[in-house]
Amino acid sequence: MKTIHLLFLAGFFFACTATKKQEPKQQSFSLELLWETDTLLTTAESVIYDNKRNVIYVANVNLNPWKKDGNGFISKLDMNGNITELKWVVGLDAPKGMAIVNNSLLVNDIDQIIEIDIATGRIKGRTKIGGDPGLNDMTVGKNGAIYASGSNSQKIYQLENGILDIVLDGDLGRPNGLLYSEDHLLMVGSNSNKLFKINLETKEMIQLADSLGKADGIVALSAGGYLVSNWQGEIYHISKNLKRTKILDTKMDKINSADIDFVHEKNILLIPTFFDNRVKAYKLVE
Repeated sequence: MKTIHLLFLAGFFFACTATKKQEPKQQSFSLELLWETDTLLTTAESVIYDNKRNVIYVANVNLNPWKKDGNGFISKLDMNGNITELKWVVGLDAPKGMAIVNNSLLVNDIDQIIEIDIATGRIKGRTKIGGDPGLNDMTVGKNGAIYASGSNSQKIYQLENGILDIVLDGDLGRPNGLLYSEDHLLMVGSNSNKLFKINLETKEMIQLADSLGKADGIVALSAGGYLVSNWQGEIYHISKNLKRTKILDTKMDKINSADIDFVHEKNILLIPTFFDNRVKAYKLVE
């Protein structure tokens, strides 16, 4: 009987050990600072990488983020953090989220979506949105459709072929960061502090993560999962199994983390630091 009992225990121990070995290893990420710009940028709110031209565009609110003061501008950086054109496009109010469609740069500017010709840096179109939308982030969907978050209006707008529609309306927790992915939208809210997946046909919202602080920007990783910025100065990694891990915290240094972008070809995260007046580039390391 003792022999049988010992064999049973040995088998049980082996089964438990085998089960543990089969469990997938949790990815662990960190960020290593590569470079940072000087402080000629002014209230840098959003960045976007143009892989066709190997250029980084920076939306500079220039002080008040919601005032129509005409002092906002777009800067251009190279991939080493050098400011190649500080005021490439001027005369904006408080530019925020951006997207690239063909040869145009689209920019949210409080209550209008502005289209800039990349070749010349000239504004070639404006789409006005009534009321007080408080336009914030932007993403590109199918066929060049633009989705824009209205932080004040609690709406998600779609601009396609010159036609403006409202695709979502309700208590969205002050919608901010947007990311189009496989026929649905990912959205983070700066008041809800959560990440949602939105079915654009049914309008169903599924919560994927919470406790993200003043959630601002969201980017996808090639291997799966996401990075989300907390405007107050944090970066979170959301794994494929939706585990949340903080991988950067600059709150104590009073350095914000606004609307981020990710350069997939180089595995680099770009962070505009808002009141810190810089863009910082970090290597994502596993």
